[in-house]
Formats: sequence, C-alpha cells, structure tokens
Amino acid sequence: MTGCGLLNLLDRIGRERLVFGHRGVPREAPENTLASFQRALELGLDGVELDARLCRSGDLIVFHDDTVDKLTDGRGSICDLGFEELRALDAGVRFGGKFKSEKIPTLEEVLDVLGGKMLVNIELKTDSARDGGLAYKVVMLVEEMNLLSSVILSSFNPISIRRAKKLNPKVVTTLLYADDQPIHLRRAWASYILKLEGVHPRYPMVNDSLMKRARAKGWFVGTWTVDDASIAERLFQLGVGIVISNRPREIRKDLGLT
Repeated sequence: MTGCGLLNLLDRIGRERLVFGHRGVPREAPENTLASFQRALELGLDGVELDARLCRSGDLIVFHDDTVDKLTDGRGSICDLGFEELRALDAGVRFGGKFKSEKIPTLEEVLDVLGGKMLVNIELKTDSARDGGLAYKVVMLVEEMNLLSSVILSSFNPISIRRAKKLNPKVVTTLLYADDQPIHLRRAWASYILKLEGVHPRYPMVNDSLMKRARAKGWFVGTWTVDDASIAERLFQLGVGIVISNRPREIRKDLGLT
C-alpha cells in the first residue's frame, strides 16, 4: 500500500459515518461465515468486523470463540482441533434451514469474497504474548492479497498489535479495550507502547473526554457493539468514525445512510 492508500483509508474513516457488520450480519446469517459476509455485500455495508485465530494445524480461520461448543455441532477448543476437523463441523446449526452445513471459513476465503469491495476490520484473537505467528500470518496474507488499503487490524492484545505494526508500518492498527480493563493499562498501552491509527473502546466508554484525547493523539475512534440507532447517532455526533453493529442494515436505514 502506498502512503496515499493509507491516507485515503484514514480520510474516509474521518469523513464518513461508517457502519460495520459485527461478524458479518449475525441476525440474518450465521456469524463469521461466508453466508454472513456475502449478506453484508448484498446490503452494501461500509465494512465488516471479523475474528481471526489459529487452529492446531496453524491455519488462519475466522471464528470468534475459543471453543466450537456454542456455535457449531461439535465440541472442543480451537487450539486442539485441526483445520480438517473444524471444516467437518456445521457452523450454521443454530440457524438451520438454508444455512445448514455452513462451514467455518479460512481468512483467505473471506478476503477472497470481500477484498476490495468493502472495508474489513480483522480482530487478532490471541491472549498470549506468543501468538503462534497469528500477527505474522495475517499481515503476510493481507499484503499478498494487496488489501492493506482496505483492512484494519485490531486486538485486545497490545503485543499482537505492536508485532503487526513492526511487520508493516503501513498497516492500520487499533487497540480494543473494555471498561473492565484498568485505565492506567489502557493509556500506557495506547500512548507509550503502541503506534496506532485508532482505538476501539466499548461504546459506553465513549464520551467527550475520550474523544478529546483521541483527537489530541490523531486517532480515529471505532466502537462496538451498537444495536440502537439513537445511540449510534449520539456516537457519530461525538465524532466516532466507525460503529460496529449486529443490526447494520437497520442502523443505516434509521440514520438515513442507505
């Protein structure tokens, strides 16, 4: 990505009210599946947020939980299951009908569908300082697919974000955090350890004070998970650039963004 590509991405975030689907469009298709991301394309969303993690075989998959128990017909931890075992599971079991036998996708498959058509926020799902190569594999894949100008990397793990930024200083990175994390750690990670383009706090944390700090640092603010249009409107008025929602179609319609 050229410096111009980075500036264009950041300019768009600063200029537009962007609504991202949370793991696709989870009210209309199984979350983090190709069907859910295809639905996001059909709706013409600005972007989607998704979760990338490594399974036992080292493959990059798109899946939120650290176990498959809740979202598939299987059981077990992602780190204990290889890709072929994961691929055999039904990720559409909670929806049934036309989504029966929906598969857990790889990150490459998802980017093949979405790449260049909308913005993609990839959350790096790892709690460990040693991420098993997750940041490296994601950055290399995004570079290989020439998608740096439309991808944002985020994580609750500041070490993974720092690693991604070292691998490619042009990748857009944001730090995720919630209100149960000590404020001194949030500020230390964001201010001194990391070079960031943005921060992604949980939406109740967003206020004038936070926005003032973000502007002083030159950061954009994205927030999650916002399913009420009046809350989304308030956040956009404060200066938030990205709202991530389980109801992106309804939020965009209610705010006149369609």
